[in-house]
Amino acid sequence: PPLNTLWKLMQVTYQFLNATKPNLTEHCWLCFTIKPPYYEAVRVPENPRRANGSNPAECNWKDPKTPGITLTSVSRQGKCIG
Repeated sequence: PPLNTLWKLMQVTYQFLNATKPNLTEHCWLCFTIKPPYYEAVRVPENPRRANGSNPAECNWKDPKTPGITLTSVSRQGKCIG
């Protein structure tokens, strides 16, 4: 079965970040949801914490009160690639 477009975008984004600035991915989460609007990596000015697993606490999918940050929300706040 073909990979869906969102999964391809997530893989390419992660590969690009690792190829150009490997340390950059330690400071942000690549959190994606299955419904639009889609969210991309957003940097936070806090100390990074490494976590392994398929559903980290930083990607809280079940709380409808915190829908996340869209690219529109963070425009002009830094560098965005997407």
